[in-house]
This record gives sequence, structure tokens and C-alpha cells, in this order.
Amino acid sequence: MAWREQLRKGLLNGGSALELAWRHLVCRLLNLRRRFLRRLLPDYPILVLDQPLSERAPTFPWWLAYVPGLRRPLSLEAIAEALERIAQDPDIRGVLFLVKGAHLTLAQAQSMAALFSRFRTWSMAVRPDGSVPAQVVVYLEQMDAASYVMASAADRVIAPPLATWDVLGLLVAPSFWKESLARIGLAFDVVRVAPWKSAMDMFSQAEMSREDREQLNWLLDSLYADIVQAIAQGRGMPPEEVQAQIDRAPLTAPQAQAAGLLDHVAYEDELPALLGTAEQPARLQLYVRCRGLLYRRPQRRHPQAVGVLSLQGLIVPGESRRFPLPVPILGEQTMGSTTVQQMVRAARQDRRLAAVVVHVDSRGGSALASDLIWRELTLLAEEKPVVIYMGNVAASGGYYIATPGHRIVAQSATLTGSIGVVVAKPVTQGAFERLHARREVIRRGANADLYRDTAPWTPDQRQKLTEQVFYVYDQFKERVASGRKLDLAGLDEIASGKVWTGRQALERGLVDELGDFGRAVELACQAAGLPVDGTVRTVPVTPPRRWLLATPAEAARTLLRLVGEPGRVWRSLLALEGPPGPATQEHLWLLALNVPASPAG
Repeated sequence: MAWREQLRKGLLNGGSALELAWRHLVCRLLNLRRRFLRRLLPDYPILVLDQPLSERAPTFPWWLAYVPGLRRPLSLEAIAEALERIAQDPDIRGVLFLVKGAHLTLAQAQSMAALFSRFRTWSMAVRPDGSVPAQVVVYLEQMDAASYVMASAADRVIAPPLATWDVLGLLVAPSFWKESLARIGLAFDVVRVAPWKSAMDMFSQAEMSREDREQLNWLLDSLYADIVQAIAQGRGMPPEEVQAQIDRAPLTAPQAQAAGLLDHVAYEDELPALLGTAEQPARLQLYVRCRGLLYRRPQRRHPQAVGVLSLQGLIVPGESRRFPLPVPILGEQTMGSTTVQQMVRAARQDRRLAAVVVHVDSRGGSALASDLIWRELTLLAEEKPVVIYMGNVAASGGYYIATPGHRIVAQSATLTGSIGVVVAKPVTQGAFERLHARREVIRRGANADLYRDTAPWTPDQRQKLTEQVFYVYDQFKERVASGRKLDLAGLDEIASGKVWTGRQALERGLVDELGDFGRAVELACQAAGLPVDGTVRTVPVTPPRRWLLATPAEAARTLLRLVGEPGRVWRSLLALEGPPGPATQEHLWLLALNVPASPAG
């Protein structure tokens, strides 16, 4: 068997040498073409941010690229690839970001700031000694907290004259519907591990609890400090001055420039002269139109790669779903345990993957589905290094599935923790009475109505549910204690449903490091003994592909299942009923909707 492994490695090395030689040839030919067309090369390639930003580029069928009017979603992954390409050209003076209505979270802004720093490092690596790195220029049409945090990490920040500096601070305004629901005869029964697990408070409470208020305050304190620190560092201002300017906001563009928050006030058509001179304006061109002219450098590719598992959305049993439009509570997609199990098993079996980075962006969901995903990731971690990268939110079930990771990386503004369990159901008995409607209940079994909306829980039922909730909570804590090497006895201090920012989680041992996705890849390479010089590829791990639907009947069944999915999950979340058949109910670990999910402003 040893000779077979040596033969395989020899073939891989031989193939890598041939591939590198081919890359050299292709790069020489393309660079020769670039020499003849050099007059068309811009000084500043343009990247436009005009839509919501995701962490990873979703996988789409190849034919969608040819659908008229369809644009691929904008992602940090694509921006990183573009910046790396631009930085390889020593004749490029910088990159220009046109920010036109982009929807960024604070965690994404921190990732963009890290990319700006990497871009400067990449550009310096290909430039002569003593030269300056390529510049990052950001043109802002709207200036909220997140977009300005990103811009403050740039070398120059520009805005049009009528733009407003709207870094106003942070605000959370949860609503509570208990008394309103009581007017129509509705009530919610809730069993939870602690007052900080506030996912159902908006339905079951008349006002904010002391614990929830305390939690929201420590979250806003941390996120506000992130904003102030980023602006102060990027603009070279004392933190006290930044806070004073936030309290003065909104500011006009000239006022922001006078305060040192902007470098220039100009219209978009004035940018060429501003970035160059009146006599020789800078050449600007969209990146997608000029990327073929950029200087190319052949790069050796390591025969092994790092796999990337992107786990996003509400955690539910069954298959993952993506919806055409955002659905309340569900969002744009769900994370199905069956789909994730297939993805993780594919990563285990893929011999090309020396390590795996798991990108988690989820508020939680089904306890059962989370545990099934946890099991598969645990088996993966026994065979390969697993590094978790937390996006905007990795809390409740999102944190549960992160515990098998050998290392956990989060942004400072990531929301995480919320280690706790809640179970709830609406009670419609009063509503029926108000409508003078009669409902007769016939049952077999003392607890047949346990998860139905016909009546509140009896004391015995509540006791039974409390026991189950705390059993599941104990399992959650055991996963955390084992995965994070924390003392189980003292875990309630940081668990009990409490939510933390990434920086607060680092202080409490729930994450290992603050950083971006690139840092998570570096840690995965180090753990697998791979180089961290950029020669190791990242490969998305996707579920097994399926053929197109074979019959109209199958297509119709799939469509009905997609249409019915939101309603089914809604009923499960509200504990009205389970799947058809005997009534069932899932325990949930879900982050409260009123928690500031890495706010944009």
C-alpha cells in the first residue's frame, strides 16, 4: 500500500509541475497582450457596492449566468478575489469602491476593513522597495454606521455635497404584545432555562425584563465601542472626539469634512481629477471590464485544499431551503439537517481536503436538527482539522453546531452565545370564547394536548416540560464544556441564554480569536500542516447534485413542498403542531428577534 501512496503523490507532484508550466505559458501570453493594450489599463479599478452583501458566494447552476438581467449576489468572497487580482498589478495606483445603497452589517464592515489591510499587504509584495502600497478609496453616497466603519479603514473617504453623515449611534426598540394579544383572547405559555433566553418575550411578556434590559445594554456597549474604536483608529482621532461627533450627527458633508471625517466632498464625475490632476485625470474603469488586462502571475497550487462549508439560516429538520423572498423568522433560507449531513459526509470522504472551514451564520432553531449537525461535524473533526468562522450571528443552535471546531474565529461584532433552550405555545382558548365559538376536545392520553393550543399547560405538564428543557440544556452545556475545554460547573455564568458579542465571547472563552474569514483559512492551513502563502485553494463543499426534475408530477410536488414550508416551520416554531400524524414538539434554541444582529446603524 505504501508504494501506491507514493505513486499517487508522485503523480500529483508531476501534475502540479505540468499545471505550473501551463500557468507560466498562459500568463506570459496574457501579459504580452497587456503590454500592447496598456493604454487601456485604468489607474483605479472600480468595485460597486449596491446590494446586500453575503459572506460566501452562493452556488448556482452554470446556466443562470446567461439569464438576462440576473446578477450574482455580491459577496465578501468575490470582493477578496477581486482585490487579490488588482493587488498583483504593480501599475495599478489603487482601487475605488462606489458605495451606492449597500446594506452592510457591522461584522461585514469589520471584514471589509480587514480586506483593505490585506490588499495593501498584497500590493506591497509586488512593488519595488520604498514604493507605497496601492490606495483604497471609498466614495459614499450614504453614510450610516456600518458603511462608515468600512470607509474609515480606507486611505481616502469621499462623499457628494448633499450626502449626510448619519452615524447616529445604536438603537433597539423591542415591542411586547402580551396585553394586546390578551384583548383578543390569545396568550403564550413559555418554558425557558433563564430570563436571558428572551426569544419569546415579545409574546409572553408585557414589558422588558430586568435581565433582558441588562443584556441589551451590554451588547450595545460592546457594539458602540467597536464603532468608536474603528472610526478613531481609521481617521486618527481620539475616541472622545468620535463620540462627540456621533452625538452631533447628522452632519452635512462639508461639516463632516471640517471635522476630519471626510477627505473630500465631490461628485462622482469629479473623481478622476480628484484622484489624479486636472491636467492628467486618473483613469477609472469598472473591474469587470478591466480584469482581463491586469498583470498575471503564475502561482503554484498545492495539491491539497481547504474545504468550505457555509451553514446559514434557521436550523430545521430535513432539507435546506432557499426562498425567492425573505420569509418572516425564516429569512431567505433555512439550514436543513439532512442537507448538512450530506455536505459534511462529502467533506469527510473528499481526499483533496486537508482541513475544513465551517462558516456559520444562524440564530438557531431546532434542537434536534442542531444535534444531528453537531454529530456529523464532530465525526469530521475526528478526521480533519475543523475551524469555525462565525459571520453576523452564530448564536443558540448556531453556537451549538460550532462547538466541534478545533478553533473558533469571530468578528468583534458577531453575536454569539445564547446557550439555552425555550419551548412555547400559543393558547387560543380565550379567543374562541370571545368569538362565542365552541371547540370540543376528545383525547386519549393525559398529555395528548401538551403541544396543542386548546388549553394552557397544567402544573404537571409544565413540570414535565421544565424537566425536558433542562435535560436538553444540560446536553447543550456538555457540548460546550467538552468542545471549549470549559468547566461545566461554572458554565451557567456565561450560558443561561446570555448573548455576547464576539469580543465579549473571546473574553469568556467561547471563541479563540477575532478575525475574518481569511484568518480562519490560515488557521486551518496551519492545523493541517499546509503553507499559508496563498497557494492552498479553498473549495466549497456542496450537497450532492440532483438531476433536473424528471416528471411534471414531481415538479408539482416539489413546488407544493416549497410553498408549504414557511407555514410548516411557522407552526413548529409557535408550537401549534408538528408534522402530520401524532402531535410532536421540538425544543428550540433561538436568538430573540429584538437582539441587535450586528446593526447597520
